[in-house]
Amino acid sequence: MSRYAIARKAFWDARVTAFGGGLLSFSLALMYVLMFPWVQEEFEGIELPSVYESFAGGAGSITEPAGFLATEYFSFVPLVIIIFAIVAGTAATAGEESAGTLDLLLAQPVTRKRVVLEKATGLTAAVSVALAAGAPGAWVGQLVVDFDLAPWRILLAMVLTIPLALLFLVLAMFAGATLPNRAAAVVFSTSAAVAGYVVQTLGLLVTQLEGIRKLTPFYWAEASEVLVGDVNPVRPMLLLVPAAVILVGTVMAFERRDIASGARDVGWRGWLPWRRPPRTA
Repeated sequence: MSRYAIARKAFWDARVTAFGGGLLSFSLALMYVLMFPWVQEEFEGIELPSVYESFAGGAGSITEPAGFLATEYFSFVPLVIIIFAIVAGTAATAGEESAGTLDLLLAQPVTRKRVVLEKATGLTAAVSVALAAGAPGAWVGQLVVDFDLAPWRILLAMVLTIPLALLFLVLAMFAGATLPNRAAAVVFSTSAAVAGYVVQTLGLLVTQLEGIRKLTPFYWAEASEVLVGDVNPVRPMLLLVPAAVILVGTVMAFERRDIASGARDVGWRGWLPWRRPPRTA
């Protein structure tokens, strides 16, 4: 098998994540930048609720370009791309198994370790394209309206969100390599992402929960500090450490997994006591 063939195939299989997610990022960034003059005109001089300042973080008010982008774009678009990444990550392991193509792939002269690492490489490229595509959308909007924010800051804020998505990508791959089927892997990974997002959001709104949100990956990937002031890329890049640990765990789990040919007949009903087959003597 040619070098990086699995990575290229993984990228192509995740084309919905790369191009669909990229189109979404591009369109929303463009839309928000074009909306900014109207928002600035409507809310200039008005004392807004503190919740808006909380979402903007250190980027300022929503009547300022950085604060507006932090509040409207970076508050939820990364979560949407994370969902794309979870779907692609579970498809790379449990998805291929349920489709009956994984055993055919492993019949080729490739190791399971190479399969996991190359799939992770291809999916990383797909997720990176999806997130970085928001920068050109914002730049196009800046050609039309007055949006005084350095283009390099916009691009860097998009790029430094990638480690957050990669963390949940490899978590999805790990879940697909360990849990019985893809549905369980999707539920587990999505629940983890939504739970982290909810804790992060509540931490912004409830003073008593402010400290807890520091335990979530979303806190470390906040874009507000990148959009204004000094840039500290170390903070979001720290998320690559747990991502690497989970990837190692995925390789170990995948090497020990008993690959089924086709979908596994496993569901929640199978865990009920009265659904279990009787023991034979």
